[in-house]
Amino acid sequence: MNTPFQKKFKDLCMSLGKNNKALYGALTIAVSKGILRPTFTMMDKKQERDSRVYTAFREGLTGAVAFVSYLATDAVVEKLAYHLAKKTNHLKELPKMKSTLSLITVSITALFIIPGICNMTTKPLLNFFTGKKNNPSQKPASAVIKPSQPVKSVNFGNYKTINPYNFNSFYNSGMKIGGV
Repeated sequence: MNTPFQKKFKDLCMSLGKNNKALYGALTIAVSKGILRPTFTMMDKKQERDSRVYTAFREGLTGAVAFVSYLATDAVVEKLAYHLAKKTNHLKELPKMKSTLSLITVSITALFIIPGICNMTTKPLLNFFTGKKNNPSQKPASAVIKPSQPVKSVNFGNYKTINPYNFNSFYNSGMKIGGV
């Protein structure tokens, strides 16, 4: 039983298996996160609107930056792998070098490059698209609000604190499990 769909599916799987790169998985994840996370974030009506907008914008931006960063670093890796193989006289090992360097650069890109770019660009781009102006002279809300009543200290009654350097009391304190 070999239908045209089964043949196409088999050919697709064989092609992906032969040409498997870390880049393909990373690009798929970047596109999925860049589309689905902002969508689901904006559908969550329990959160405040400003929080939803910021989170959705950040997730969408992260997906877009990730997609472009993965493509750019993979292009650099292709050239770097060829030069390394040529310089070390291992041109027969070029596919293995490309595969290994691709995995390493996908990891480095995910750990350092994408968060770095997003941290630098999220706030200015969000302000640009929402029309808000960045006012660095404005103090945060916690610095402006003053308590109306003095803060009272909490009294725990006869509760004894444990000296962290006295190990005898350490082992005799805390929650007892199974027993007295």
